[in-house]
Amino acid sequence: MKNFLYLTKNHTIQFTFRKLTGIFGKIVVVRNKKKVLIGVITEGDLRRALLNGFSLNDKLEKIINTNSTFLYKNELLKNKIIKSNFNYSNLDQSILSIPIVDEKKRVIEVLSRENVFNILKRKKKIKNKIHKNASNVLIIGGAGYIGSTLTNLLLKENFKVTIIDKLLYDKKVINSFKNYKNFKFIKADICNLGIQISSIKNIDIVVFLAELVGDPACNVRPEDALKTNYLSLSSLACLCSHLNIRKFIYTSSCSVYGVNKKNNFLTESSPLNPVSHYARIKIMSEKSLLSNSTQSFQPTILRLGTVFGPSLRNRFDLVVNTFAKNAFFKKKIEVFGGNQWRPNIHVEDVANGIISVINSPREKVGNKIFNLSNDKANYQIIQIAKFAKKEFPFLKLGIINHSGDNRNYRVSSRKFVKATNFKPRKSIIDCYKEFKKIFLKKIIKNPDNKIFSNIETLKKR
Repeated sequence: MKNFLYLTKNHTIQFTFRKLTGIFGKIVVVRNKKKVLIGVITEGDLRRALLNGFSLNDKLEKIINTNSTFLYKNELLKNKIIKSNFNYSNLDQSILSIPIVDEKKRVIEVLSRENVFNILKRKKKIKNKIHKNASNVLIIGGAGYIGSTLTNLLLKENFKVTIIDKLLYDKKVINSFKNYKNFKFIKADICNLGIQISSIKNIDIVVFLAELVGDPACNVRPEDALKTNYLSLSSLACLCSHLNIRKFIYTSSCSVYGVNKKNNFLTESSPLNPVSHYARIKIMSEKSLLSNSTQSFQPTILRLGTVFGPSLRNRFDLVVNTFAKNAFFKKKIEVFGGNQWRPNIHVEDVANGIISVINSPREKVGNKIFNLSNDKANYQIIQIAKFAKKEFPFLKLGIINHSGDNRNYRVSSRKFVKATNFKPRKSIIDCYKEFKKIFLKKIIKNPDNKIFSNIETLKKR
């Protein structure tokens, strides 16, 4: 199947949408009567036009990109690019196909960007900077625990990043990114439909992280949890589906597995057994998201294990992080129960896992659910506490037999590893070492501050 089609400037947006829908990477080549290239239109150009107020009945001549990328065939073969509108170092990642024209600028064929790069590389070695350059990523909740770590890594890899966050917790996190030219911040509530519509202009990838995270936080604000965690996600997913957003990544939770009495490793097809409001909303959100999937909109759902480790926006209401704090400052850890199994994963590994989805072919990750954890870090809570003794030798452990949290599960992330070749790098012991350094350097002076706890922050509001 050809990856392009010929149209004229007099065809309508509606007609063009119908021709493009469902064919990822396909472009419209607009020619005049003499078959000379006028410009190129992508599916992204069409949805941006609608967002900017154009109607379905408007003609292509109103929105056509006359400055589109193309290559003269003789220049391609000789690798002497003089007249062509082509610059590989600044080529946007959303451009998947490139028209090849003759000396009169008549389109001969349309090649994939990969084929063009391969031809150029055979003629002359070029720097391989293209594959990560200029993707527009929208992170909902980008100032949060996971979001701030993800934003930091994406900006360092030259992605264009837009954050939407209402700064419920730490307002200073955003200052860490202000020096990046490819960074944009919108202080807003994603529950606002107007914000949803305006924010996805020129966006290729959406990562949804804006939630009331954890069972206690959702119990404090159950209505807010339903509104933010479910309703806002559902409306945004519907909108992104309509506009064929290239990738949509949603972080769910392994909490959906609830209690597993058999203690076997759970896979994505294992029965769900939610025991909390938070987990039930996660299941509802997963179903809503997948119900919006189409041939051109294929979301990815990541069920995260228990996250740990330092971040630009730290949390000390997570098991491992709490243990690290108490081990350093109190020289004592209290363990409630202790026999419960948990899958664990470092916050940097979560961020890199999300990036691996961004970089993976859509056919491998689209419209799929994955467990994202560290298979080597499935531990009972008592084991996690004992690991701390390696970094805090004077630590005392206090065991309290009863626990209000009956969740018990360990998971397998083999499906995700196979699809993306992702490998987690950091262990729980690494986390203890990292926090020890932070505490010794007094980077965090008061870890008991309410800004480091989701539930305590919500209680005071």
